[in-house]
This record gives sequence, structure tokens and C-alpha cells, in this order.
Amino acid sequence: MVKNMVRIVIDYAKCVEDIDRICVEICPVSIFRDSKSEKPKIVSEENCIQCRTCEVNCPGQAIKILT
Repeated sequence: MVKNMVRIVIDYAKCVEDIDRICVEICPVSIFRDSKSEKPKIVSEENCIQCRTCEVNCPGQAIKILT
């Protein structure tokens, strides 16, 4: 079975810093890493299960899942 390639894009201009980093908290497979001094980073894009939880719940609509 070949896994579909997924690309996760974060538009950092839309990323809402002062709200809790919900993408880090709600991702069921820990795709994102939180850094208190920076905006969230994608650390394991290859593990994305395409649930789109981060995309749907992002307050700034900054995350897009491309398949």
C-alpha cells in the first residue's frame, strides 16, 4: 500500500500568535511542534493522516492540507 503524499502549508501571516496554538494541541499524530518563541512548526508531515482537524480548527485559517 502506497501512502498518499500530503503537504501541509502554514500561512504565518494568518497565524494567530496570541491564541493558544490549537494545531499543536489537537493534532492526533503530533505533526506540529510548539515553540514559545516562534510560531508552530511542521515536524512530521509524512505522518499526517489527513483528518483536517488542524485546518478546520485554526482560528486564523492559516493551515491548508494539500493532497
